[in-house]
Amino acid sequence: MRRNVSVVCVLCLLLVLTTGCWSRRELNELAIVTGVGIDKIDNQYLLSIQVLNMGQGSESPGGGGGGASLPVTTQYMKADSVFEGIRRLTTELPRKLYFSHIRVLVFSETLAREGLRDILDLFVRDHEIRPDFFLIVTKGVEAREVMSQVVPIEQSPANALLKSLEISEKNWSPTIAITLDEFITDLMKAGKEGVITGLQLNGNPRHGQTDANLKSVNPPSYFRFSSIGVFKNDKLVGWLNEDESRGFSYITNRVDATVTDVPCDSGGRVTVEILRSQTSLKGSAPRGEPVITVEVHAEGNIGEVSCKEYLSKPETIYAFERRAERKIEGYIQQAVRKARQSSRSDIFGFGEAIRRYDPRNWNRLKDDWDRYFMSAKVETRIDVKLRRTGKVGQSFIDKIK
Repeated sequence: MRRNVSVVCVLCLLLVLTTGCWSRRELNELAIVTGVGIDKIDNQYLLSIQVLNMGQGSESPGGGGGGASLPVTTQYMKADSVFEGIRRLTTELPRKLYFSHIRVLVFSETLAREGLRDILDLFVRDHEIRPDFFLIVTKGVEAREVMSQVVPIEQSPANALLKSLEISEKNWSPTIAITLDEFITDLMKAGKEGVITGLQLNGNPRHGQTDANLKSVNPPSYFRFSSIGVFKNDKLVGWLNEDESRGFSYITNRVDATVTDVPCDSGGRVTVEILRSQTSLKGSAPRGEPVITVEVHAEGNIGEVSCKEYLSKPETIYAFERRAERKIEGYIQQAVRKARQSSRSDIFGFGEAIRRYDPRNWNRLKDDWDRYFMSAKVETRIDVKLRRTGKVGQSFIDKIK
């Protein structure tokens, strides 16, 4: 009898500890946020909150639902702080904003130049927001214009930005994808500054705000990732162009795959497809003079030939390897030169490399690293191996009469 009573008591205690569904949130009570844009206008923040239209979100593009509405809607609100703006939006929306599925956070260039730390604090602090979404800085347009675009293929514009950035980073070295937690980590490091990818709008942004952008073979408005925004602390201080962005990606070991052109002796060019790349960044400061060593090992194939070269000869392949190495070295030198001349910002983590490999000397340099960064010696060791020439060894070009 006592045993049975004990079992019942234990079960009752277990029932008290179970949470059940007391904190549940029904889907039809939530407005799922997929993207957030922030501008600074008249000393106030202008929020552009992109929300899924749940009635259209499951329909296929161009079909179903009778075309009654677009798959997303964007709500705007001005406030003295981002948090206040989010709460003010409850006066216009019939559902509570739910931020756990944010894909992108977009800042205007003007706001980024003023500084982002006060804004980012909310997105790091809030327990509902996961810090794995991408950060983007607009270039030449406002964030609200980007968040107002509707795009083909993907129903959610924010999701289109996310996927385009992911795919572009893996296949095109000038593009990088920076998440919130990665950017915050760089801000807190000594000897490392942050970067965020840039976004431009081509065409007429107003035309991209209607479903006409979905019904045209040649959309009147579309976005394009271009350049990398260079930060000093939390402020945008400059931009890297395409070649400089390539150099940044090589230095920071962010190249998965890309292509690059090298010249031919007979005129024309060969396009080299880099399939994999690995960078080792080391630093030291003998006698107080910082030295950075960048070692890049890359493998690739011959992707396209527009010249009369005999690819069956090993010496021809070796020559293209050396030219590809010089091309990569040029990208690296351009990136370092630009970071020094225009922004004086160590976005490559040279100081962090010295801290890892030569901590004793780093302690002597860290308080004045901005000055030492400008004079640090950068040595490059590039090794490129071309493995294949594709389905055909010799191009048909040299056989054309």
